[in-house]
Amino acid sequence: EAGGVDVVVAPNIFTASRAAAGGVFVARVEQLTLVCGEKSTRTEFPLKDRQLFVVSIKVPRAEMRTFLEQCEERVFTTGDQSLAEAMYMDKLPCLPPDAKVHQWELAIMAKATGALEEIPDLGAVLRRLATDPASQELAKRQSKARSEALEKKITAQIGLPPEAWNPTQQMLARAGFLG
Repeated sequence: EAGGVDVVVAPNIFTASRAAAGGVFVARVEQLTLVCGEKSTRTEFPLKDRQLFVVSIKVPRAEMRTFLEQCEERVFTTGDQSLAEAMYMDKLPCLPPDAKVHQWELAIMAKATGALEEIPDLGAVLRRLATDPASQELAKRQSKARSEALEKKITAQIGLPPEAWNPTQQMLARAGFLG
């Protein structure tokens, strides 16, 4: 819309300028220049009817929810915490993250099916695990069962028992590339 103002909060850019400015750096964007293709085709878009600002500021985790409440429905996130908060607040993440894509896809599916409320709070789960002997024992049993099932799957994939795996196969198995 003409006369609108867009603010992009990007904590990972202008970091030196932000430090020199005392923690916040604001840049006004007057023109976007897109460079496309191998021939470096340039297309310029002057921003005459809108104002666009890029703000370099860290958003502390404790303030993430308050910050996201002020955002529009569609958001771009860069970290696990901001992605989780955005989805919890019914925002629409525009792009998948560059890491943990499978977890992102599961979260999108959970949101689409209304299953977010059924996901236990991580803090509560970790507190139980740290303080409750029964939870600790259950976690040990589940971990052992998962390890044994994964070992069987990798053994079937490679065709050799674990004691016969070469160093490369051992490394790939530990890194999660097998199974």
